[in-house]
Amino acid sequence: MLTLFHAPGSLSSRILWLLEELDADYTITRVSHPQDDGSGADPRNPHPHGYTPALDHDGQVVTETGAIALYLTDLFPASSLGAPVGDPLRGRYLTWLFYQVGLTEPLVYMKGAGMLAQDAAMSRLDAAMMRRIETILSDGPYLLGERFTAADILYVSLFEHARPILPKSEALDAYIARGRDRPAWRRAMAKDSLASRVPT
Repeated sequence: MLTLFHAPGSLSSRILWLLEELDADYTITRVSHPQDDGSGADPRNPHPHGYTPALDHDGQVVTETGAIALYLTDLFPASSLGAPVGDPLRGRYLTWLFYQVGLTEPLVYMKGAGMLAQDAAMSRLDAAMMRRIETILSDGPYLLGERFTAADILYVSLFEHARPILPKSEALDAYIARGRDRPAWRRAMAKDSLASRVPT
């Protein structure tokens, strides 16, 4: 049994999308986020800091978006959403998955907070990172070429949320549109909207 601890509109929405892409059998437990001061964490949520996503698989708890994405795609090795050990795309898949959680997402959040403007080196890194991503997507349509993976789910979700602060880019806009055009994305967003109307 897979249980996703989910706060509507939060980062756990991307795991909802991944579960839909995998056609997984899962349940959703809606939880609330803690306050800014850390108080008020939902006692049902197994995440150590009360945030989402958190995934329970038969009593095994996995937290953090990248870890959950890797866990789920390894759990469903027949799916094209991941790249199991031995797959020639495994190295590229892991690279993009961890590039997203280790570099891209932190830099995007720093940019949104106005922190990059104060650090020339980080600002150059941000620009180089975005050029690399745009180059890959220009050859696309996805990060691994023709193959859509969980790494794309993480990137599309981030870029859709952060689009106003990212540079103008036809490649980026087309990439986001391709993600939003997927039936699993639409199902996940419908479930996210439904969950937002269910009392906690």
